[in-house]
Amino acid sequence: MADTDAATASKGRALTGAVLLDLAVSPLFAWDVFTGSLGRDLRAGHALLAGVFSVGLLAFMLGVLAGGRAADTTSPRRLALVALAGVVAGLLGSAAAPSALVLFLTFGVLVGGSTGLGYATAVRVAGTVATRRGLALGLVVSAYAAGTAVLAPIAAALLEAFGRSATFGVLAAALGVLLAVAAALVPGERPASSRPDPEPRRRSRPAAPVVALWLAFGLGSAPALAAFAQAGNLAGDLAAVPLAVALLNVGNFAGRLVAGPLSDRVGRRAALHANSALLVLACLPLALGATGVVALVALLLLGTQYGALSTLTPAATSDVVPPERFGTTYGLVFTGWGIAGLVAPVAAAALATVVGYGAVYGAFLVLAAVAWVCATAYGRLASRQA
Repeated sequence: MADTDAATASKGRALTGAVLLDLAVSPLFAWDVFTGSLGRDLRAGHALLAGVFSVGLLAFMLGVLAGGRAADTTSPRRLALVALAGVVAGLLGSAAAPSALVLFLTFGVLVGGSTGLGYATAVRVAGTVATRRGLALGLVVSAYAAGTAVLAPIAAALLEAFGRSATFGVLAAALGVLLAVAAALVPGERPASSRPDPEPRRRSRPAAPVVALWLAFGLGSAPALAAFAQAGNLAGDLAAVPLAVALLNVGNFAGRLVAGPLSDRVGRRAALHANSALLVLACLPLALGATGVVALVALLLLGTQYGALSTLTPAATSDVVPPERFGTTYGLVFTGWGIAGLVAPVAAAALATVVGYGAVYGAFLVLAAVAWVCATAYGRLASRQA
């Protein structure tokens, strides 16, 4: 009984550390809050500052890819400390950056890559230490969305009161402390399953469901990722931009939090089917050119679908790979999101100037249908593997 209680307490500490870790590595998606002040201080244009965010997205994806592989063989505490050093150095460098070009290194590469490493580490901990993986992953990935939601208004208030340098300095100190606490709570030992696989031939078995999941994640994320960049245009009223963005983020947080435990109850296949149906339902009004209240409801549903998919994907990955390969495999699956994040917003904006957003989301309906086929294929392949 004592051993069971100790093991339960240890898992609880690890999960708490993973939640705090994801909460602390969320400054990348608050970037738009900083651009006004940075543009004035550094006399930088919108396009150049948008490039910093694009580099940050790429570095984040590579951080998840490399971090997932490292998390399979390295202690989570060590990786959390590396993320701490990178985030603090990147934010302090951004505070002192004399030009926008320096921000490509400090915020884009250092903050982007370090937060990707931290995200992958937190997801790996949640996906391997908890019995109810959906619940654990829901808590961890929703903490990432919550971190951005909390950080953005705080950073905006600090920028208004104290300016860019002080704001980045305060954030570096606060997030550094939070990351230090997270590092103390996550496991300090290397993963027990980091021994060489005695049956190398088994490595090929999850390939087919993993490929299907990679496609489902990338295609299923694309409409929402485009919407985050073009929320005001989709709502049909630029005055509705704050509300549209807020609804996307509320849906994103709710979807992440609810989808995991729900999938523990109904099964991952059923949850992925429901998510695919929700994507079609969200895209349909936008494809028909809806505006106003109907468009805002569609954006809320789209944010919910995206958040749910962000939880279901690592949970589904953990169902088809052993713990010793979960980090590496999830890092590979996450590249589907990275490609969608780099391509979808730019492609949607460019096509919309020619054919309009209704036609763009008509095309996204086709992608949604293909994503649904891929989710179905994942379910069938996973069942055969089991």
